[in-house]
Amino acid sequence: MRKAPLIPVLALAAALLSACTPAAESWTVVSPAPLPPTQNVPNPGRGFYDGSSVDLWNPDEDAYAQVRARGLTLAYADATWLPADRALTPDDLDRLQAGFDLVRESGFKLILRFRYSENGDADWDVIAADLDLLAPLIAQNADVIAVLQAGFLGRWGEWHCWQATEVCHDGADKKAYVLDKLLAALAGTDVPVAVRYPPDKSRYLGDLWFDSYDGVPPPPSPVDGFADELDEGERNRARIAHHDDCFLSSADDVGTYPNQPPERVEEWRGFVYAENEHLPYGGESCAPADVDDPARSTGENALAEMERAHVDYLNADYHPEMLAGWVADGVYDEIAARLGYRLVVEEAAWTAPSAGAGWKFRLTVRNDGFARLKRSYDVVLVLRRGDQTEERPLGFDLRRVAPGERVTFVAEGLTPPPAGAWRLGLAVRDPALRDRAEYGIRFANDLDYDGVNWLGELEAAAP
Repeated sequence: MRKAPLIPVLALAAALLSACTPAAESWTVVSPAPLPPTQNVPNPGRGFYDGSSVDLWNPDEDAYAQVRARGLTLAYADATWLPADRALTPDDLDRLQAGFDLVRESGFKLILRFRYSENGDADWDVIAADLDLLAPLIAQNADVIAVLQAGFLGRWGEWHCWQATEVCHDGADKKAYVLDKLLAALAGTDVPVAVRYPPDKSRYLGDLWFDSYDGVPPPPSPVDGFADELDEGERNRARIAHHDDCFLSSADDVGTYPNQPPERVEEWRGFVYAENEHLPYGGESCAPADVDDPARSTGENALAEMERAHVDYLNADYHPEMLAGWVADGVYDEIAARLGYRLVVEEAAWTAPSAGAGWKFRLTVRNDGFARLKRSYDVVLVLRRGDQTEERPLGFDLRRVAPGERVTFVAEGLTPPPAGAWRLGLAVRDPALRDRAEYGIRFANDLDYDGVNWLGELEAAAP
């Protein structure tokens, strides 16, 4: 018997399979235009910071307004000198709280360091009493502190030693006491405490011991994760960050890194830069250029160093000659735009929502900054029409987008909004300041932003 041709049978099978297979999902896809790569986006916790406008003792509305007027989101409380010859009074604490309140009203965050003077400090009993009084104030205002620099000890509160009689690195017990107090004050927050000299962190954690910077051992392994990812006993590794107030200023950043034997400099610099993958990092230069290798702190070399160091913040006012050099070299605007994270939406997409059907949203984000986002933010899908707003928390962790990389996030099973036309966008909110657009994150795209990055429109079907 002659067999039937095979091709029609296969065609029939394909037709039957097609009839039984649900239609492919329909996605709305948008790829918003990125902002020019040298256009700074004033996002929280990153960028150049104002180093001169904020005096917590004497809060001035016009002076504080200068921070945001300069397009900055961070300020160093430069005049936060504590009285060395007496105890703090209730009036002192009230004045400081008024300063914190004005920071919050003005819409920026602080790089905060308490200290006593440029050339000296207080007796230990004064320091210990001040820590007891200031710890509750720090805890109460953690929402507007980006980084708490350890302070209290040594010249400028930079921990050369616990007393400012000479450049030294003793006083391990006093330094441990200060860190204990500050870490306890910030427990339950993701505000880091930053130390000036990297070996002080490792000595505090029990990784090594030294009596002098001439005898510092090689560094331990760097932290490899955020505090919420580590076991409880290891979390302080991700809560103690670094700051460098002589960044790019000499071969060892003017004593920041141990230099005996000479190979210690690069060992400890490498340790810090690796830790900065997860820890906020910044500071200022303290010289017009790297005095040992001037080319290191100029042009493309400076950019490369900042990429390697994962720099989040730098002083906009110091050192003026190094800053002027970056302008002359044509790299200042790129530095300003890339300090910290710079999150660019490459694509956002969503399915057509309808009652009883799973609704999906997809987001692909690229990071053009020197660093990743290092604090947790709430990512929320926002739908709005008139005065009606619907929100869907997405649970996306934008800290996952490392510099130079892109990540695609997907949310499935979202509850569709009521039927009708909606405007759709993404809000990236500071959990402690949810209702303040100034503290939210704007993507580096040409999008309308009012606390929400508006992406497009959708039509929700009726049941």
